[in-house]
Amino acid sequence: MNLFNLAQSGLSSAQAAMNVVGNNMNNALTPGYSRQSIILGEAGGRTTGSGYFGYGVQVNGVQRAYNGFVNNQLRGAYTESSSQVGRYQQLTQIDNMLGDDTSNISTSLNSIFKSLEEMSADPVSQAARQGALSQFKAISYQFNTKSNTLNGLEKSTNTQISQSVSDINADAKQLAKLNDEIAKIHGRTGDLPADLLDQRDALLERLSTQVGIKVNENTTTGRVDVTLSNGMPLVNGNRSYALEASVSAEDPSKTVVAYVDASGNKMLLDEDKMSGGKLGGLFKFRNEDLVEARNQLNQLALQMANRFNEVNAAGFDLDGNPGGNIFNIADPTALANRGNTGDSSLDVSFSDISKVKSEDYTLTFKGPNDTDWEVTTADGRTINPTVGTNGELEFEGVSIKPQGTPQPGDSFVMNPTAGAAGKLSVAITKGDQIAASSKSGEESNNENIKDMLAIKTETLIGNGTLTEAYSSLVSSVGSSMTALKADNETTSKATAAIEFEKQSVSGVDLMEESVKIQMYTQYYQANAQVLQAANTLFDTLLSLR
Repeated sequence: MNLFNLAQSGLSSAQAAMNVVGNNMNNALTPGYSRQSIILGEAGGRTTGSGYFGYGVQVNGVQRAYNGFVNNQLRGAYTESSSQVGRYQQLTQIDNMLGDDTSNISTSLNSIFKSLEEMSADPVSQAARQGALSQFKAISYQFNTKSNTLNGLEKSTNTQISQSVSDINADAKQLAKLNDEIAKIHGRTGDLPADLLDQRDALLERLSTQVGIKVNENTTTGRVDVTLSNGMPLVNGNRSYALEASVSAEDPSKTVVAYVDASGNKMLLDEDKMSGGKLGGLFKFRNEDLVEARNQLNQLALQMANRFNEVNAAGFDLDGNPGGNIFNIADPTALANRGNTGDSSLDVSFSDISKVKSEDYTLTFKGPNDTDWEVTTADGRTINPTVGTNGELEFEGVSIKPQGTPQPGDSFVMNPTAGAAGKLSVAITKGDQIAASSKSGEESNNENIKDMLAIKTETLIGNGTLTEAYSSLVSSVGSSMTALKADNETTSKATAAIEFEKQSVSGVDLMEESVKIQMYTQYYQANAQVLQAANTLFDTLLSLR
């Protein structure tokens, strides 16, 4: 009867092996599938006086092709690549906006000075004056449009941040459920379900594209614990923790993300340290690229408008009246923190626009005296403002008059150039109001218009002219784009190499599986012959009776 047992074990093992190979071939194109291999072993045997006789073959298990080190490398590559792609996609829109050769601020500035030259040649020409007025309106529209584009990008980025948070929460929750299901199956059978492990790894890869993670894997039980790059737990066994996107208490135009711990406490993420994944790329774009582009654009609009206003005010228009403002410049605004307990507000105005810096300031009331205000900048500088006779705080070209009754700890944020480009408008309504003359009543006098033409070569922003300042803005965005593109190309090649390495470990090679199916088919047929031989022998023995 041992021959029957040998044949049966061989046939069963061959059939099991072909099932595994067939499953591999069926899932060769299934995303995330890891190749499986059957493990065959001796079924034991017995020692007799005539020697050792084996009991045949047995199936010791099915092994899933997997390399945790390679998978971890791949998750890291996905995190870095997704961060760069998320940032690059947003930055491209700024680059496209600024790179339009036919319609940009530099072109409009040149058109203004060209129209002023025509006006200088004939100060009383209505056509020349109307042409200059049209160019002032054109550049105002240019600033408005570009500011609106940047505002739209900020809203788009906020929306994507919220969506990324939702995706992270969904993946973390699903991972916790998979941990629970894998643990139950392992507890009942002692084995790990290959299909659930594939789902788990696919989820980890997807999660790594959204945010930087660290994975601690128990290879015996299949459990994975996941933390954010800052060490905060995201998945711990069958429990997941959530992130929450909400409107910033300091700035209602900004979406911030908080980590919610086991007790329901919310802790804002340090966005500077969250550099990985799509979420990190969006943070970096919004907090660096977008801020820098917006600040430069607003500073350019503010200084340009202020200088034209100053020169126009020094002359006289066609009717002999003192020149007024060519552009309307909106006063800065300070945003109150939603957590303030007092009823205070800040009345902000310009004291010297030429000294204004385009950066964020935080004003915090320390109390109890009205003069106890602390001013800090985004880069950590502390400013000691000059306090005026009426309690106004003056520093770096702005004057701030606190109103109402602040409470200790109340804070406000302010960027004095914020909205300068978006709110810029033309103040004059007709070309006659352009002050070309340096003396009242002299219609043909063009001395003041010459001063206006001189603005073209004046150093107004840093060490550059208006045109050079705009070129600097375009150049800085272009440099960021070039560097980011190069980094992305390098990361993409590294990612592709790791993907190939993972595929070589766990991927299905149809040619290899075809060879295996032929081998196991022959193996099955051979064991079938053993069975046939056993039947023949058994029949012969029966016939002897």
